Amino acid sequence: MYDYIIIGGGSAGCVLANRLSKDAKNTVLLLEAGPKDNHPMIHMPGGCAEVLKSNKLNWKFESTAQKHLGGVKYEIPRGRTLGGSSSANGMVYIRGHSTDYDDWAAAGNEGWAYQDVLPYFRRFEDQVRGSDDFHGAGGELFVGEAPSDNPLFDIFINAGVEIGIPANNDFNGAEQEGIGRFQATIKDGKRWSSAAAFLTPIMDRPNLTVQCNANVDNIILEGNKAVGVAYTLKKKKIEVRANKEIVIAAGTIKSPHILQLSGIGDEADLKAAGIACKIKLPGVGKNLQEHLDIIMRYAINEPLSLNGIDKFPHNVKVAWDYFVHKKGVGSFNNIEGGGFIKTKPELTRPDVQLHFVPCNMTGLTDGLPKQHGVTVHACNLRPYSKGTIKPLSADPLAKPEVDFNFMSDERDWPIMIDSFRLLRKLMAAKAWNGLVTEEIQPGIQIESDEDIKKALGQTTETVYHPVGTCKMGDDDMAVVDSQLRVHGIEGLRVADASIIPTLIGGNTNAPAMMIGDKCSDMMLKANA
Repeated sequence: MYDYIIIGGGSAGCVLANRLSKDAKNTVLLLEAGPKDNHPMIHMPGGCAEVLKSNKLNWKFESTAQKHLGGVKYEIPRGRTLGGSSSANGMVYIRGHSTDYDDWAAAGNEGWAYQDVLPYFRRFEDQVRGSDDFHGAGGELFVGEAPSDNPLFDIFINAGVEIGIPANNDFNGAEQEGIGRFQATIKDGKRWSSAAAFLTPIMDRPNLTVQCNANVDNIILEGNKAVGVAYTLKKKKIEVRANKEIVIAAGTIKSPHILQLSGIGDEADLKAAGIACKIKLPGVGKNLQEHLDIIMRYAINEPLSLNGIDKFPHNVKVAWDYFVHKKGVGSFNNIEGGGFIKTKPELTRPDVQLHFVPCNMTGLTDGLPKQHGVTVHACNLRPYSKGTIKPLSADPLAKPEVDFNFMSDERDWPIMIDSFRLLRKLMAAKAWNGLVTEEIQPGIQIESDEDIKKALGQTTETVYHPVGTCKMGDDDMAVVDSQLRVHGIEGLRVADASIIPTLIGGNTNAPAMMIGDKCSDMMLKANA
């Protein structure tokens, strides 16, 4: 028996564990499906690809064939360890545009406007630049400068300025629009995940129990009240009870799936999977949104990129520099250049995000090609297309069906085509000074709008920012209210990126931590 049970030790869950256990009178249980975060590649910023290759540390979900993109299937890596996806992500620290949160509030979610959530971002930040109106210092999460000195980042930024994108050295400040370097959650050469920031320092609290390798089977309901959690540990079935509340923080894929396994969701979806419906909540697993990302690769004629560092003897030097000195390529996240741009000047906020990688790469877990080059990305920040997550069976170990339904809304096509053309313009800027020699992917033969449409299935990935499947709101398809309480169920909340009603303009890790922090205050106040 515990006062609070948290399901999921990820970005939001670690913050919840920290805040809820701060008062020694509260007993807190944190359940994490994956192992402890002690794998060395988790903590090495440049080791992200190795983490994603792991069957133990990565859920390795996969989408259904996307019918509007030629049947392509997308990998959906999600962290499965303490820290969750913050133990496997690119460590880019972005909050999103201020108006994103104002949109949430305008849709009926009181208390979620930008001025409401900014204090939470500031509370947990330890901003290397110090505290001001937009940033916090002294919090648990270190936010630092991008550490790489690779000259390709500066050339990329200069190219953007040349084609009319304003320079910006603070995407989380007064103005998001522009091109520059992202800040990162890297401290002293190590990944500063949600676990490193919020959980590891308090693991010795006697009122906090952290149970790893615990796969949640379902929420235990008594009528309309959530009273406990059933989980499996080493093939043993265990039940635990909550005196006060249960909060699901298992992420955008697993949080709705756990609800569905518990008989909470769309009646037709549950019936098709052989699950008895206990609480009708049709929005569970709906409203799935994700950043679809155009990827273009270019060859360069000087050895300035990261190509070759994964081969002997360069890989030996990378390991030596990092594990002995905590320096070098292994201490960088290597996606430090980026920007937020408007595809049309009349827009009130950027609608496309850029990421730049000083490497010719085909995929995060693929070996690097020999040819030196760079990779540029552009994603539609606020897509109209929405997908679903559905259970395929009553088996808690079975993965759910994930259908992004990308490009199902015609309004998404012009933004993607404009983004494609903008990337080409960026890479043709004089700032490259003859360095760029060839468009490797997709190739200069792709020119017309129809060509681009056909090529998108082979030149896109996601940015690993799924949100929305337990959306916050008061409409018929909302899953939680503005206090993150599951509609129609007492004692149960959801607090992670799944509650986001409309996808933010940026990376989603910082917002997930903010959601966990804000939820903890609401829970403590309700149970005072």
